[in-house]
Amino acid sequence: MESIHAPRLNADKLDWLNVRKPLDLPDLSGKLTILDFWTFCCINCIHIIPTLKRLEELFPTRLAVIGVHSPKFPGERDIENLRQAVARYEIIHPVVHDPDFTIWKNYAIKAWPTLVFIDPKGYIIGQLAGEPDPDMLENTLTELIADLEKKEALHGDARELLQAPALNESTTLSFPGKIAYSESDREFAIADSNHNQIVTVDREGKITRRIGSGSIGSKDGAFETAEFFRPQGLCYADGVIWVADTENHNLRKIDLQAEKVSTVAGTGRQGAPLKGQGSALETALSSPWDVSMDEGWVYFANAGTHQIGVLHPEERTVAQFAGTGSEALVDGPRLAGAFAQPSGLTVGDGKLFLADSETSSVRSIRLDEAGFIATYVGTGLFDFGDSDGVGKNAVLQHALGVHYSKGKVYIADSYNHKIKILDVKTQEVSSLKASVEIVCDDRSCTRLSEPAGVVKVDDCLYVSDTNNHRILKIDLATETTEIFIQ
Repeated sequence: MESIHAPRLNADKLDWLNVRKPLDLPDLSGKLTILDFWTFCCINCIHIIPTLKRLEELFPTRLAVIGVHSPKFPGERDIENLRQAVARYEIIHPVVHDPDFTIWKNYAIKAWPTLVFIDPKGYIIGQLAGEPDPDMLENTLTELIADLEKKEALHGDARELLQAPALNESTTLSFPGKIAYSESDREFAIADSNHNQIVTVDREGKITRRIGSGSIGSKDGAFETAEFFRPQGLCYADGVIWVADTENHNLRKIDLQAEKVSTVAGTGRQGAPLKGQGSALETALSSPWDVSMDEGWVYFANAGTHQIGVLHPEERTVAQFAGTGSEALVDGPRLAGAFAQPSGLTVGDGKLFLADSETSSVRSIRLDEAGFIATYVGTGLFDFGDSDGVGKNAVLQHALGVHYSKGKVYIADSYNHKIKILDVKTQEVSSLKASVEIVCDDRSCTRLSEPAGVVKVDDCLYVSDTNNHRILKIDLATETTEIFIQ
């Protein structure tokens, strides 16, 4: 089989991150190179990041990884949004922003994610679409690099290509995910994602607890020593916080009275699509992104397999609740339907409402024997934008959070940087003006940036302003805003 020389990147005029200067194939001579074609919304792309990080740590001088960011959503075309995503996922390898798919087309890429492997002389030696098996990829590269070293084909130091990313300023919160409120405890809980902690906050915005040491890990036990890994979702009631510990692929339980963190579901490794029912601690989950509780059952968005699961705490079992595992928008009976990266959950009106992020939709599953899935907003994987209207005439862009209250679903329309409101009865969707035209006494009350969570308490909305590392409080009566936590 004839070897194919890798096309030049020709990316001098594109934006680069984590690098001293734009790179091209001559700069990569003497290294084994991986081009990672990705987009920062994609759960499968997110799954590959820790695999690449581990490979970079194993072969720091021999392996060069370059992320080629090929955006799906308009919101991902903005270089500042990409810069935030690179910081959020702690990516340190070079990333080139390819908003017009120039490099993508030159390499004939068809899907996110795709890895392209280039040898030290610039020839393509492999291409892999989808998520690789981490252990198999590591073993293959170990053997390949050993063989290249024997042939004295490797030279130079890949680390010399890098420029360390600027350190983020210390903030009270770091890329906060969901926010929840417990009526019985009169207290908020926040997923302080990049601090790897759960934070509780009183009604005045004062932090009452920081749960977790802040170190990445999955350790159970006391609040000060327990560990999380970028938790995203939570629900809070009666002294217990249930946590979607996303990058640990686990569900965790925080008992505030006992001051103890415990793992209640998941094996700590990424799992295949859920099928049937099994022991909670023997069932592997895949990037659980949010949780919501009803009648003692904990529903979770298993974003990595495009499904909804349910934890039965008393029985200590986990079951497939909805979705086949296919990535699509299919309504109907819950076990025959399909979702695409569900990322936000809320219970109300006898239904489980969800933000189905990759279809930019809001959907529901009836919590009765029929268990029927219905879509209120959204029509498919590649239908997105920013339009108000009735039902499917309305358009969202990668919504991440939802909260039900009194016949309305409040939506964190993340990539549109605003809050929208769905009237469940009329199916009308409208933008909350106060989330766009901020009226605030504090001049630092800038526009929302990729809000991930929203909760309504009395006449106020509390919004996780994720990329601004804070919580905003929007008074619905006065349409004014204040910074709740900065």
